Amino acid sequence: MKRTLFAGLLAGISFHSSAQTLDQAIQATDREQFESATASFKKLLAGSPTDGQAWFFMGENYWANDRPDSAEACYRRGLDVNPNLPLNHVGLGKVLFAKGVPSTAAGAQLQEAQAQREEAIAKLNKAIAMAEDKAAKHPKELKALTYREVAEAYGSGPNPDIPTAITMLDKGLALVPTDADSYVVKGDLLLAKGSFDASDAIAAYKRAAELMPNAARPIAKKAEMYYRAKNYEAAIAEYDLAITMDPSFAPAYSGRAEAHFMTKSVEKATADYNKYLELNTGNTSARVRYAKFLYLTGKHAESLGEIQSLEAAGVKDNSLTRIEGYAQGAMEENLKAYATMQEYFALQPQEKLIPSDYEVMGKIYDGLSKQAAADSTIRPSLPPGNLDSLGAEMYLTTARMDRTKGDLYTEAAAMFRKAKLYDMEVRTYQEKMAAGGIKVNDYYYLGSAANKAKLYSISDSAWTMYIEKQPNLFQGYLDRARANVGMDPDKVTWQAKPFYEEVVRKMKPEEQAKYKVELEEAYFYLGFYFFSSATDKGTAKCWFEKLKELNAGTSNTKTGNDMLLNLKDEGTKDCTLPVQ
Repeated sequence: MKRTLFAGLLAGISFHSSAQTLDQAIQATDREQFESATASFKKLLAGSPTDGQAWFFMGENYWANDRPDSAEACYRRGLDVNPNLPLNHVGLGKVLFAKGVPSTAAGAQLQEAQAQREEAIAKLNKAIAMAEDKAAKHPKELKALTYREVAEAYGSGPNPDIPTAITMLDKGLALVPTDADSYVVKGDLLLAKGSFDASDAIAAYKRAAELMPNAARPIAKKAEMYYRAKNYEAAIAEYDLAITMDPSFAPAYSGRAEAHFMTKSVEKATADYNKYLELNTGNTSARVRYAKFLYLTGKHAESLGEIQSLEAAGVKDNSLTRIEGYAQGAMEENLKAYATMQEYFALQPQEKLIPSDYEVMGKIYDGLSKQAAADSTIRPSLPPGNLDSLGAEMYLTTARMDRTKGDLYTEAAAMFRKAKLYDMEVRTYQEKMAAGGIKVNDYYYLGSAANKAKLYSISDSAWTMYIEKQPNLFQGYLDRARANVGMDPDKVTWQAKPFYEEVVRKMKPEEQAKYKVELEEAYFYLGFYFFSSATDKGTAKCWFEKLKELNAGTSNTKTGNDMLLNLKDEGTKDCTLPVQ
């Protein structure tokens, strides 16, 4: 991982362990052979326990393997044995910076997170000051490495500071312009910056490749960039090149496997993952990644088998627990999935929860709700609370975290509807609309939910928009009429009348048999209007006669027929509506 500056470091820093052995351990990290690297570092440190550089690179190995607590322990040990080496100060700063400031933090939690961020920046500044201390006479290679590590720290965590990271990196490159690793990091930072195109990142990876002409990593990084841009064919081509350059570079096989999977080439993806495992024989981390891959390819039973095998071997990895819960949920083993995910949530820091965690929980609650509906005897064994409402909240959380998951607002609304929490359904559709990507049917469901929640003004506005989009469908006018009935319960203004008239106008003749009840509702309201408000008994009689002929068989049918009896002595007027 730090190979390109290794020789430079040796020139100015005294190592107590074999330089070649340290380089091999670093290369193992580079190839994602984390357990092998750990074993090598431990062997080195057994002979040279005061080697601050070895402690730092061992910390980097843990960091790359997503084990920040172990990484922090190594950085702290490195500081104990050599407090004057800047690198372990950077390591500690990186651990603190990566924790970030949670978006939901408030009060004391926010103050603590901000204080932690300030402490991280102070440690990074201290590392730079130590590296630049003229009295220490550090070689420029170590100074450049310090700046590069500081840049990686600023680029880490949920709240990275990309501009500062790039500034720090450029300072290091000014010292050692031929540092290929810095160009790799620069490419990563430029991608994270989210520029309009990736040309700057491509240029950085290309420069790294020029400086490391026989190395696969810059090429694999370029492939990863294409993968993130969803250009999977281009990613595969770059991974092919990386593997040609270095057939032993394991990350290229796992990366290509995932790209093949996205192009639905599952057999090629599986073959690449098998090669990845072969190159990482004995490395637990590779098997953990493989278990996740099995889940992604839909091999849920196989994924569970691999996970159980790893757990039996004593592997404790909460990301495995996550995938175990995902796989159990996909197999509709909802009670097991619920228990597994509760175990996962209990251990996973809030800032490391990802959108799919909540989405999977939403599906699990949905599955449990359906089980309870099918067999009421199992309800005591299910989680407490309204399962539909709990599932809806999970979907809402997912949609808020990931803007590409806007359809989950609709799923959440449907579950609130099932729970008869119509006010929450209304709020969900309002939130979805505020987030953008509005569809015509969103107005339909918002209007329906608002009517049920007796939020008639909101309903009226929703149906107004729906009618604007679908002016020739009677349904929008019918529900807008109902909203206006709700706003005029005592029939003072009779403001629903024009909308019921539009129901009569817009309902096609071939629809009338299917929607008798809906048409009758319009006839009844219009008849009652002329009977009660306009005191036009002849027109009222016309509408009630239409109602009687329709004979929908509802309470409106009986009431309308009773009123028609009271009008038997009235002459019938023409109630045909004028065409508009």
